[in-house]
Amino acid sequence: MMVLAAVLVVACILVHYEIMRLAADYLLPRVTIVPRRAHVVLGICACFVAHTLEVWLFAGLYWVLAVETASGFTDENRRAFLDYLYFSTETYTSLGFSDSRQLSNDLRLLAGIEAMIGLVLIAWTASFNYFMFEHYWREHPHRRRYKPEDRQTLARKKSTKSKH
Repeated sequence: MMVLAAVLVVACILVHYEIMRLAADYLLPRVTIVPRRAHVVLGICACFVAHTLEVWLFAGLYWVLAVETASGFTDENRRAFLDYLYFSTETYTSLGFSDSRQLSNDLRLLAGIEAMIGLVLIAWTASFNYFMFEHYWREHPHRRRYKPEDRQTLARKKSTKSKH
């Protein structure tokens, strides 16, 4: 089980890295049909695709474990793949699963690992998006960052205008 979990963690990291790299290096620089500021939305969509694929990877493993082995939910009402997909989404996003007592030991261990990798990859996405926002906000023509001395000058100008 630990080997499967390790393989899945590495697969999720690679999926996430490659999708973000492809978005930043190939997709965004080549998209010319939308304004540059819309590239941020495209970047977020690319990250959403990465997270979706990672959730599906875990859901697929949960489903295979339930079908091929005795691992799965202990109440085993012959659950459908969508039940495992929902469980995977809940776990990946760290929302939690309310009835962890219904999980087999193998599935409980795998769910804990999925919650950890989900937390790490969501944080990675937040960092990626921050740098992407920073890049595109610098290019925005109407945006000017004021230095502290500029603010003081601006405040003096405003105060002299209000006196007149």
